[in-house]
Amino acid sequence: MIRWFLLPLLLATSVPGATPSSRIRRPVDVVGSPSGSHVLVANRRSGSVSVIDRRSRRVITEIDIGGRLSALAGVPGRDWVLVTDEAGGELIAIGCNDRFDVSWRVPVSGYPVSVAASADGQRAVVGSLWSRRLTLVDWTADGVGRHVRTLDLPFAPGHLLELPDGRWLVAATFGGRLAICDSHLQRPPLVRPLLGHNIGRMSLTADRRGVLLPHQLLDSKAETTRGGVHWGGVMLNVIRTIPIDAITEGSDRLESRLGLDYVGIPDRAAGDPVSITLARDNLRVVLLSGVHELVTSTDGIQYYGRQAVGLGPSSLSLDDDGTRAWVTGRFADTVSLVQLSPLEVLATISLGPTARPTSIDRGEQLFNDSRLSSDGWISCRSCHTRGHTNGGLSDTLGDGGFGAPKKVLSLLGSGTTGPWAWNGEVKTLSEQVAKSVKLTMRGDTMTPRDARDIAAYLKSLPTAPSVARARGTHDVKAVARGRVVFQRTGCAGCHSPPTYTSSRTYDVGISDELGRRRFNPPSLRGVSQRDGLFHDNRARDLGEVIGRFGHGLKTPLDAADRAVLLQFLESL
Repeated sequence: MIRWFLLPLLLATSVPGATPSSRIRRPVDVVGSPSGSHVLVANRRSGSVSVIDRRSRRVITEIDIGGRLSALAGVPGRDWVLVTDEAGGELIAIGCNDRFDVSWRVPVSGYPVSVAASADGQRAVVGSLWSRRLTLVDWTADGVGRHVRTLDLPFAPGHLLELPDGRWLVAATFGGRLAICDSHLQRPPLVRPLLGHNIGRMSLTADRRGVLLPHQLLDSKAETTRGGVHWGGVMLNVIRTIPIDAITEGSDRLESRLGLDYVGIPDRAAGDPVSITLARDNLRVVLLSGVHELVTSTDGIQYYGRQAVGLGPSSLSLDDDGTRAWVTGRFADTVSLVQLSPLEVLATISLGPTARPTSIDRGEQLFNDSRLSSDGWISCRSCHTRGHTNGGLSDTLGDGGFGAPKKVLSLLGSGTTGPWAWNGEVKTLSEQVAKSVKLTMRGDTMTPRDARDIAAYLKSLPTAPSVARARGTHDVKAVARGRVVFQRTGCAGCHSPPTYTSSRTYDVGISDELGRRRFNPPSLRGVSQRDGLFHDNRARDLGEVIGRFGHGLKTPLDAADRAVLLQFLESL
């Protein structure tokens, strides 16, 4: 048996001076050490943390601590940095001493993707994606982390921000929702809708009375003509300023275009803003992941200071004086040191030897590149966040015409659920990729290799786990009874196991705006992770699909059958 106190020594495998291994790292977060002498970088693919010496600007060590790292956070008054491991379901503390080894590990809710520490250094909150939960962690008197409690959310959480009064602001990963939670997660969250999606890393305004949110906004009624995309009318890339009181009170401005500052201009687009922070003199610093740039603004309106910073900038950390930023290049395996005024890259630091990329690796990079679209406004990721869905509607040529916006489908597990498109007319995934880039994003004709690479990446994406499975609340007996109802009522005729879809199209009893009634059924795998169902989101949830719409049912189900059928569907 491996004893708990030996785990840090066994799992932190790299040591200073060792020759770094050749591999793909995919850095996703960066933070300064408590002493200010080092910069720590979380590498998602390799599950390692790279440590950069600020003075020499080089990597001095790389430690392997997890399976798929997702976020970092410093803790005021502590000599360690917090790291989330999405694959291992853990919050990990790395001691920032000479060894940079693991101080402690705490299990948290499944699939952690974000972490934030309180300003007083007494606690941290972890956001867990597919389990749709927050976990509160604090530490004992001798500085060892401990799991305190969890709080269920009605959406998959993404970025976190502590508000001035100690409450937590939580942004949805998919779609547009915000939640405010009390400092100790003891009460139900206050949930508000937001017009927009892909909410990036947030920041407080200079007066600490409001919040700055980078996000995107998909116009479901805009035609995806070349001009419509090129002029920025289909996908808006914006910075939204919202007073904290407006979130608390539920102001209508959250669902309007008030408080939006537009990033990018036609002929110089600004796809995928993923982070905003305030530097010295309240300089706004924004990362544009899709076009691989860092941009700045002195007035909060014009974002004209722009600097290329490596492929896929994903996060930044400011120096103590707020004049320079350390920026991770996710698809370059680099960290750039950027002077903010005037803008200049002072150094580009390689995190180590990089392995030869596979077709999947190349596809992942292309999937996140806005330059595939006309002018650079939209990446595949813009609509399919993390390969899933932004939950919105888009009026594309994917169904053969304009005038009937369709729900953006999840691509998770889509490699085995052909044919593709709502009308089921596309027979191969690479064909669907090329068609989307050409007709929806209005980009150039793809090379066959690029289309195959993106298809290979999509085929590598597993189906999202059900909320119940991610939370460990799966009721085996109820699910078994629900499976019987699923078969008895004929649901399997259109949603056939094991993919829970079909290659055919069916008249589903509802039509789109152009009168079309035949659709290819989306797979039901991972359906509990979707908000809004049917081709136009007319059903809010599975309960409405079965109850209000009686979808596919010849006669209504009694309460008992409906309950177990729902549990079965929510288990897929």
